[in-house]
Amino acid sequence: MLSQRIAAFGSMLLAASAASPAFAAEDLLYETPQEEFETPQQQVDPGARGSLGRIRLDNWGYFQENVNGTYQWQYRPRLFVPWVFGNEWMATLRADFPIIYTNNKGPANRDGGYSGGIGNIFFEPILDSAPVLPNLTLRTSLRFVLKSPDGPPFGVDNQYQIAPGAGFTYRMPEILRGVTFSPYFRWIRGFNGDPGTELIDTLQLIPATTFRIADGWSFAFYGENPITYNRNTGRWFAPLDMLLIFRATDNLEFAFGGATKIGDPAGATYDHIINGRVTLFF
Repeated sequence: MLSQRIAAFGSMLLAASAASPAFAAEDLLYETPQEEFETPQQQVDPGARGSLGRIRLDNWGYFQENVNGTYQWQYRPRLFVPWVFGNEWMATLRADFPIIYTNNKGPANRDGGYSGGIGNIFFEPILDSAPVLPNLTLRTSLRFVLKSPDGPPFGVDNQYQIAPGAGFTYRMPEILRGVTFSPYFRWIRGFNGDPGTELIDTLQLIPATTFRIADGWSFAFYGENPITYNRNTGRWFAPLDMLLIFRATDNLEFAFGGATKIGDPAGATYDHIINGRVTLFF
């Protein structure tokens, strides 16, 4: 059964090509990692743990207006493959595969007309704890970002990146209809760069907060686009990010939202983003 699930999922992934910036945030919108990734059998029978959990595939789409007046479209499959341990700890491999279509200029698009290319693919092992206190779980991760095979304006091609992260998920079911607070911190650092290259040095702050508004419906702040601090320039960028989520069935979820800069910050990396996803669980 395990091999059949992986083979079926692999064929779907090959049928889709991808799109996502290396700075894409964690999708920390569920009450607990166990509720998100455990199979129904694993949730009711502890003996069923120690096996593969529910595979998740996000199909993200983005429209982005850049600060220089150019535009960028993205399609990004984001894959999560979890392993549920017998003690309720969970190890998940995340992979993002970005495909970008933009009229922004760069070495790979010197004329500035619309052109497509591959961004920075990355892989991220994630470790979630079992509940350490009532309604509280911990998370850590380590992201490995590859060079873009096409280069700017599609992605960074002069260095690799590594990004350790840590955070927690705290449920407050008694507040309103239920609130989940999932703050996360990530440090993105370039390494093995080309001679003379300034290495990327960026902090991500993700104060993800989700409000249950009705059966199957949730509203989240900072569910996808993070607050960033560029340590090389000393500049912050704190956009307003919002996302509306609808769980249609046990295996199908939709989300729609976006982010916009507030005022005219010097560290802005975009003017606004409109994004949405269709998520499948297997």
